[in-house]
Order: sequence, then structure tokens, then C-alpha cells
Amino acid sequence: MIVEFHIDAPLLQRTAETLSKAAIRIQRLHCESGDCRAVAWIGPVERPAIEANLAQDESITDYAHVAAEGDGHWYTLHTTDTTIDTIGESLLNADGFLLGAAQTGDDWVFRARFPEKSSVLSFRDTLVASDINIDIQTITDDTEASPQFGVTDPQREVLLLALNRGYFTVPRESSLSDLAAELGISSQAASERLRRGTRTLVQNTLAAPERPLVGSPPE
Repeated sequence: MIVEFHIDAPLLQRTAETLSKAAIRIQRLHCESGDCRAVAWIGPVERPAIEANLAQDESITDYAHVAAEGDGHWYTLHTTDTTIDTIGESLLNADGFLLGAAQTGDDWVFRARFPEKSSVLSFRDTLVASDINIDIQTITDDTEASPQFGVTDPQREVLLLALNRGYFTVPRESSLSDLAAELGISSQAASERLRRGTRTLVQNTLAAPERPLVGSPPE
């Protein structure tokens, strides 16, 4: 199952504040013996500006440029931040692994995969015992997800119906209530599926240098 959770961690906060228009995303995280190595994408910012900030960021002990991609850059970053270290080791102990994380300015939004719900609870309890405030937003059974861009089957159904019935045309050829009636659901349910499915599609295609980091909440 896939879990989305928010955590307040100082990692790269100075860089995020200085490069206020930049996106900072972690794609890989490996922690061992108090040292964490993260693979991160930062952009859209020129490389000199990124590295000037990384050099001044107290949460980073070392960094190395890997490659440019899109309008940003990939880096390997080392940190001794205790919160990130606890997250990395707790994921490993709970048989989970990171799918991605995004710096939002106020906190980090993590997305991770776990084999079962008991693993999620074990992971959460370990963080709480370490005085780390974890805010779990969604727990999604990934067997519900479509292989096409991460949308769920109900989201895919309403998106395709909206396309086929002219909901996206200007002017619209059908209304939200028309879609809901055809699917046999409420207008509110149709609206939520449509919005969440659209959000996931944009995140999976336009918003990231490669894979999305934050998935859609379950139905």
C-alpha cells in the first residue's frame, strides 16, 4: 500500500526559503549509521545559484552534482539530520521504501510504499516514539491504482466519460450532474473523482521531472 504523510524536517529549508520559486524533490533516500544520502532534483534554477545555497545550508554536509534534467539539476546530498535519519531507518525496519518526497516550504510531503497496514503502524509508532510529529494524509491500497499514470479505476472511468461526453469542450456539451447520473453516483462523488484524477494526471505528466511524488487520495 502507498502512504502519503507530512513531516516537519529542517532538511534543505534554508535552500527552499532562499530559492522560493524552486521545487525540491527527493527520489531516493538511504540512511546508515547516522549518515543519510539523498538523490534530489532542484529546479527551475541555474546550477550556480543552487550550489551557492547548498554550500550555505547547514542541513547538508556534502553534495555532488549528478546531471541536468529539464530545467533543473540532480544532486546527491548527504545530511546528518536526525529526523531524516529516523525516517530512513524506520522505513527500512518496517520493510517500506520511499517513492518520493517534496519540500512544500512548511514541511516535507513523503510518499512511501509498505507491504501491509501493520508495517505502516509500526513505522508511525517508531517516529512518534522519537518525538517526530507525523501527519498521515492518505493510505491507498495500490491494487486499486491503474498502471496508467497512477489514477484509480473510478477516476479513470469518470475522466474518460468526461472526455467522451464533451465535458472538457468549450462550451461544455455535458454537465457534472450528467456524468454523475450516467455513473450512478452523486455529483459530489463525481466532482471529487474528476478533480483528484486530474490532479494525479498533472503530477504524473507535467509537474515532475520524472515520476510524481504525491499521489491522489483514495476514493
